[in-house]
Amino acid sequence: MSSRPVQPMAQSIQEIISTFDPSKPLGTASTIPGSWYTDARIAEVEQKTVFSRTWQMIGRAEQVASPGQYITAEVGGEPVVVVRGPDGVLRGFFNVCRHHAAAVMTQSCGTAARLQCPYHGWTYGLDGSLKGVPDFEGVENFDRKKNGLVPLSVDVWEKFVFVHLDPNPMLL
Repeated sequence: MSSRPVQPMAQSIQEIISTFDPSKPLGTASTIPGSWYTDARIAEVEQKTVFSRTWQMIGRAEQVASPGQYITAEVGGEPVVVVRGPDGVLRGFFNVCRHHAAAVMTQSCGTAARLQCPYHGWTYGLDGSLKGVPDFEGVENFDRKKNGLVPLSVDVWEKFVFVHLDPNPMLL
């Protein structure tokens, strides 16, 4: 009968976090443990508690200077798109079609007259409103006005474009 060595139980996320004491005086302080840079559980906690709850830079203002120009990114694990409308307003949306949750814009940047999901062709205006829904005529209880892209906050600071997943965040 062979005996295999018993593997130590993996540390819980709370145990990993508790190994760092941010209240130590500077003279005895240390950097965060190296595992914080490689542990997927730490990355998940950061996504939920930091990146999805704060302003995140996704590009340069010059990338979306003209009407129809857009940029896409992932923020806090969520796909986003920022586009300049024909009215000159910069708008941000979750880059998710309201039909089957496919990405509406699949390129990282570009220029478009409209935002169109490649899956079933749902088409949105640059203001996020739903414009076209192929093969949906006659569908009962379907309100086109309630199926536009879901907005998120967008702002420009020092020529950089920032987004916040909360539609009513603190000021940038």
